[in-house]
Amino acid sequence: MSETQKGFSLLEALISLFFFLLIVIFSLDCFISAKKHFAMLKESEISDNAVHTALDRMRRDLLEAGLGLSEVMEMQILDGVSDDSGELVILSRSEELVLEGGLASGQLRIFTPDAPSAKKGQLLVVFNPFRGEVHSIVSTDLSWIAIDSPLVSDYPQENTKMILLRKICLFLDEKNGVLRRKVNASPAQPLLENVASFGFDYLKETNLVHIEFSLNSDEERKYETVLFPKNTAISSIALEK
Repeated sequence: MSETQKGFSLLEALISLFFFLLIVIFSLDCFISAKKHFAMLKESEISDNAVHTALDRMRRDLLEAGLGLSEVMEMQILDGVSDDSGELVILSRSEELVLEGGLASGQLRIFTPDAPSAKKGQLLVVFNPFRGEVHSIVSTDLSWIAIDSPLVSDYPQENTKMILLRKICLFLDEKNGVLRRKVNASPAQPLLENVASFGFDYLKETNLVHIEFSLNSDEERKYETVLFPKNTAISSIALEK
């Protein structure tokens, strides 16, 4: 190397290293910010998908409210949609059971060849053109169903029907912040997590169900849906005539 050729001085090397470190630090900061932003967007997308899935499930449940129960709703034996201590209760028909012989008041066992279809905790409605009542099933056998309380009235075989009900309950588990869905007597399953509030209204006059809830991540944002259950509307029209 000739005496006229020079390399970087120590000061120049330090200055270059300083600017290089600044560029690296700035790049890392941008990368971390972009990663956080991406994670927030992904979390928001997952949350929105969970909300839409829950709303869709509730809509489908409400559209089945009163399905196959027009006779008993017209007789005002039960409602397709109701409020049970803060739980949104949705009833629909599961299946009709064959009755073996007439029923007498005070009877606790009902004989039917369809007994294996019934489950403990399921609701059963017994009715004829003049009266009806709803009972909970406490046990079953191959040929009979035991109910929770004695029958109030007599029911001749020729004009009596028995229908198993499908009962869906929607409610907020406040302790865990989980909106739950329960079918009949089965354990309640989580429908939506991270829920801060849940409320609903059912106006029989307009037959509209309004559901509203919010999430802990953004309590100011309200999610809501308004449904018109057509099956309960049909029975309401029949009652007005």
